[in-house]
Amino acid sequence: MNKIKSSLYLFILLQSILALGQIPKEIPLFPNGIKDNPITHEQKESYVDSLVKPGSLSQKNRVFSNISEPTYMIFPAAETNNKNIATIIFPGGGFVTNWVDKEGTDLALWLSSQGITCMVVKYRTNKKDANGKFIIPMEKVYFEELKKDVNASVMTMIGLADKLKFDKDKIGILGFSAGGFISEWLTFTTVSEKMPWKPAFVGLIYAGDKLKLLENIKDKSTLPPFFMAIARDDKKWTLKRALPFLSAVVEQVDKSELHVYSKGDHGFGLAYNEGHSVEMWKNSFNNWLLDIYKK
Repeated sequence: MNKIKSSLYLFILLQSILALGQIPKEIPLFPNGIKDNPITHEQKESYVDSLVKPGSLSQKNRVFSNISEPTYMIFPAAETNNKNIATIIFPGGGFVTNWVDKEGTDLALWLSSQGITCMVVKYRTNKKDANGKFIIPMEKVYFEELKKDVNASVMTMIGLADKLKFDKDKIGILGFSAGGFISEWLTFTTVSEKMPWKPAFVGLIYAGDKLKLLENIKDKSTLPPFFMAIARDDKKWTLKRALPFLSAVVEQVDKSELHVYSKGDHGFGLAYNEGHSVEMWKNSFNNWLLDIYKK
């Protein structure tokens, strides 16, 4: 009976999202909780409302912090326009915040209208002290837990494939900034360790610099295609830092694309008012997917 109620609730929820274009409710990545969770914060999870730019599809710009219980939101493709492709979106925030709308729900709402099913992941965050140092050790603790959040999101998405009518071999990932770091790590880990699942495609938005990881992959045909977008005037993730990796990827990995925009700086999101050119990146990403899958 509980399974029937759960399925009915999910059906009603998805239909309401499709009909009204609403932001869906968050669902725990770990329904039974996380035993001995090492990612805890003195303050409860909270968010601040950042400036909502004209044109925002979500009409929200929440910036979450103190996240100790990861969640996800599902944005299903309309049945009349379903391309049978899915994307897991990891917003950025320097691992201390999660820009869930600007770099998450806004893109998911738009992509789902184009026929791409999306998941937006609100993963666990770290915290910095007064001196700017991470409170939770990054390498030994935080990243190990972050891997669990990422793996749970992948397994959840695979489990939804039949119900939401997308192909299990057409699930990709896209990340902004710190979320791009996650996408980059996941891609190279799944390929180098020959895991049973790897992303079908990868989006790196103002992110990407792991040139050594790329060089360590001898057979580049084992890598999924990359879509990469960055602004030339990005002061945080500079071209000097990112371009050696990004250009090597587009040269060596089949079907990859690199878009360098003249303006947009760091954190342009869907770039509602950062310039006429940079705001077209989402269209390029969608058309790139259609090219890959010959839609």
